[in-house]
Amino acid sequence: YAKKLENAIKREASVMKEIENDKALIKYLEGQKTSGAAFDNTVYESYDAWIETIRKQIKKSESTLTNIEFKKVELEAIQKYIA
Repeated sequence: YAKKLENAIKREASVMKEIENDKALIKYLEGQKTSGAAFDNTVYESYDAWIETIRKQIKKSESTLTNIEFKKVELEAIQKYIA
């Protein structure tokens, strides 16, 4: 179980990087929207829809970070119990 927690904790840096990238993408898309750039994407119907999807991804990633913090505490408790 401790190994499983360690593996989950290792994802922290990549999740944080993902949040940074998503925030940068939102800034870029908002800039494109504000400048009146033509919307050229077949997946999303508008800049607003795309931005909303990214905001949801950020919330999910932030929740993942909260869970990772909990796993750190849990792992520390397990390690102290085993020692």
